[in-house]
Amino acid sequence: MAKFKRIGRNALFALSAVVLLGACAQEDAEQETLVALGDSITYGANLEDSGQSAYPHLIGEDAGFEVQNLAVSGWQTAQVMEALRGDQEYRQRVQDADVIALTIGSNDLLEILRLAETSGAGDPEQMEEILRQELGNSVVFDEIGELIEEIQSLTDAQILLYNIYNPFPPGNSMHQIGEALLPEVNATFREVTESYENVHLVDAYSAYNGKQGDYIIPGDIHPTEEGQAVLAEIGLEAIEND
Repeated sequence: MAKFKRIGRNALFALSAVVLLGACAQEDAEQETLVALGDSITYGANLEDSGQSAYPHLIGEDAGFEVQNLAVSGWQTAQVMEALRGDQEYRQRVQDADVIALTIGSNDLLEILRLAETSGAGDPEQMEEILRQELGNSVVFDEIGELIEEIQSLTDAQILLYNIYNPFPPGNSMHQIGEALLPEVNATFREVTESYENVHLVDAYSAYNGKQGDYIIPGDIHPTEEGQAVLAEIGLEAIEND
């Protein structure tokens, strides 16, 4: 009889282990994936630990996502599109995503800004005029729309599209130029998001407004750890409000 009791106990332990392993496997299988695309902001440039402090990882830590950060410092919209169309591994990761976080367009606009600085010879009024002209001729928003369409051809994942914050602190002459132009730029970001289903605007511009001293690395244009935490917070709000 003791032998059968021992066998029964062993069977019970084995069954418990199977159930536990099955539950763990199911939990792993159900873990959703956040894939982050874009530029140095998404990558977490100039942080001590971009792997932990960049906003995609902070979102993942809070919401329980597996995070794959595919962002590359310096990339413009066209380079993200090139990777989506030409890199099979990159493409597959996007296809497997449950949420896409996208911060792109800043480097496209910085290229226009550098042109305006050179052509405007430091004259703020002339620089602003050149910027308006170049922005009117820019295809960046058409490219962002095409990028969203390419992503949506691969996945029905929720897409979080961050708009452009002003990196320059109040009192800086470039801050004033940013304030003159970015509301129009970000209105176009809103139009882009409203043109597609399941795409949500994340308003980095408003979150950073007047707080550049806390959210931007001194002498830089990239977010501090606190600034990255704010990007994560507003990204989480967009996910939760979906």
